[in-house]
Amino acid sequence: MSESQTLSVAQLQAHIDDLNSAIEAQKLVLNDLMTRRSEFQRRLNGFLDPMTRLPFEIQCLIFLQVPADDAEDCPPKPASSSPPMALLNVCRLWRDIALSTPALWAKLQMDSLPRGPNFSELCKLWFERARTLPLSLMLNGSSRLEQSVQDLMTQYGPRLEELRLHLLFEETERPYVSWVRDAGSLSSLKTLSIDPTDDEPYYGDMREWLGLLRDAPALSLCTLSNVFYEQGGNGDGDLNSLTLRSLRILRLGKPHANDAMNFLNDRGSSSVIMLRYLTLPALKTLTVSELDITDEEFLSFLLRSSPPLESVEMTLSFPNSWPDSVVSRCLRLMPMLTTLDLVALPRHYGVLTDPFLPFIEVLSTSHDVVPTLRQLIFRTDIPVTVHYDELLRMLQFRRLASCPTPLERFELRFIEYWNHDYSPDIPPEDVRFRLWQLTMDGLKIHIGHTQNLV
Repeated sequence: MSESQTLSVAQLQAHIDDLNSAIEAQKLVLNDLMTRRSEFQRRLNGFLDPMTRLPFEIQCLIFLQVPADDAEDCPPKPASSSPPMALLNVCRLWRDIALSTPALWAKLQMDSLPRGPNFSELCKLWFERARTLPLSLMLNGSSRLEQSVQDLMTQYGPRLEELRLHLLFEETERPYVSWVRDAGSLSSLKTLSIDPTDDEPYYGDMREWLGLLRDAPALSLCTLSNVFYEQGGNGDGDLNSLTLRSLRILRLGKPHANDAMNFLNDRGSSSVIMLRYLTLPALKTLTVSELDITDEEFLSFLLRSSPPLESVEMTLSFPNSWPDSVVSRCLRLMPMLTTLDLVALPRHYGVLTDPFLPFIEVLSTSHDVVPTLRQLIFRTDIPVTVHYDELLRMLQFRRLASCPTPLERFELRFIEYWNHDYSPDIPPEDVRFRLWQLTMDGLKIHIGHTQNLV
């Protein structure tokens, strides 16, 4: 009989155990060899790869230059294929660099629509990797936030420095920004942007808009594009005014209001009405697509705010033009203004008288009116009758040596007509010559459409 036949069951089991132990020992030896090989390979790569010879701080800066998958100004999405997530899967060195660079994780773009539980946990982990840095969030989708997104806003709201909302108009319901009251404190927020994702305006109660701004006392830049206010049943009597002492840039209304056809068909009330309730003592830049408050209300805003405005862009509806007295008072309340950009759009078709004449006349009267004005821009998408004699007198007045700050640039932009012979706002030849003389004195002038006619 052979030896294997004479062995007992216990002896056979003992031989198997010995062999298993030997195999496990060899695996440990093999793993040790592979680990040592990886370490030597890493050290070799350190000599061959110039990336590893860079200081760690430089490597972090390089990683920060990696763009997201979308547009350059959009934060990255929490997807495995987009940076910085993709950087984690390249090698151990890159993973260490990515996890040691909090600024990579301080910006995030996410959807407000319901997602799986892993998505919520990933977003929390994302912001945890940012450590104590201020956060930037772009939120896409509906204003009716899924619960996990609401929890995220509540937890990280105090650390948000930038909040951008791209809201989707819902067919079945009127969109409202009612979730804002439950969003938590926004004490660190400096930049707020609300922009619908389609052509429909985004509606909301004024209390919601003011409540959102009230939760952001450190706000410096605010953009509300195509955001409209709907008056509640109780009117505006119970609305409290709000003072924002840090707001320096405010943009309200539709972003492309210089489309005359759209303007004619638009009868809504835009969020510019918010100016009735705001006091902004630090405001330097104001852009409103349609000034749908009265001239007296705008004057009241300037009186109570006394803002150090340097740049103003407004779209004014005509023929409801402002009286000269109101124009004069408003301009005198903006003594630090350097750029004035006015867009005239009609409430009816047809050639209008010069919509800019009240401003031209006031700017021709005294050096005390906006004495620091350097750029003056008039734009219109409709035929207007320009009073060029008054315009020339104003331009000459603003270029006088005695003027504290001579005007440096003037633009009068209008649409290109099919029949140039019947374009009432194109200057005649003698006026062009006198304007050309002003350019010889250093004034930059653009009058016309795409191509400069002067």
